[in-house]
Amino acid sequence: MKSFVDTNVLIYAYDLDAGARHERAKAVLKDLWKSEQGVVSTQVLQESYVNVTRKMAGPLSFVDARRIMENYLSWPVSKAF
Repeated sequence: MKSFVDTNVLIYAYDLDAGARHERAKAVLKDLWKSEQGVVSTQVLQESYVNVTRKMAGPLSFVDARRIMENYLSWPVSKAF
């Protein structure tokens, strides 16, 4: 069964200051990569990029964030979900 990934899951997965949420989001994404059941939308990728580069306490570089978001383009990408 395909699972749509929300913006918050992507943000928490890369926010090292998010504590238990960070660990849970990483585990969810790891399982989705392994099972090949993850789905994202263009809006989720755009929102995640903005948040991980500008709004986290320890923001990612633009280059790193772009690389991460590009990886998720290998998943089915929904224009609207």
